[in-house]
Amino acid sequence: MEWGGLPERFILFLQNTSIMTLDDLMDLVLHRDPLPPLIPRGVWQDELIAEIEGVAAPALVMAGLHLWNDDIDRCHGIAQAHATPEGNYWHAILHRREPDYSNSKYWYRHLGEHPIFPRLRESYPEWEPLAFVDWCQEVARGGMKKPRNWLEKVQARELELLLKFVTKTALPGSVSREGGS
Repeated sequence: MEWGGLPERFILFLQNTSIMTLDDLMDLVLHRDPLPPLIPRGVWQDELIAEIEGVAAPALVMAGLHLWNDDIDRCHGIAQAHATPEGNYWHAILHRREPDYSNSKYWYRHLGEHPIFPRLRESYPEWEPLAFVDWCQEVARGGMKKPRNWLEKVQARELELLLKFVTKTALPGSVSREGGS
């Protein structure tokens, strides 16, 4: 079985365990190397699909885990079924990554301002959701208004903050997953 890209401790864990805990999955995706690409070519780790599906977690947490695993289709199925700000936010990100930029902008407009936006702007002051979609589209077309590696770092921060927010709001006693950085 191929486990390329996973840290050795997770390879050993996956080889000896059938189901990971939510904490294990969050630790794995939040520390994945390489960062999620702007446009995934496929699922990052096929082995994680069953792990995510088997974890005891609210649906929107699972949507975020699937998106971190570059599993656009599974994330979409969950996000589409949840007409909440967080479901709309996952929807906006997944369409940006498909790439379906106009649909992504639709969902960002539908979302409006989200509580994680100020935290994202603390790290990246120039970040605005619609401008970020434009920058990703420009890079996909070969332009370089913003470097791809910078965009991937910003995207990873956005995914991290939203996953932690969804986890904290869905599982209020969740201290270790809330993190702050």
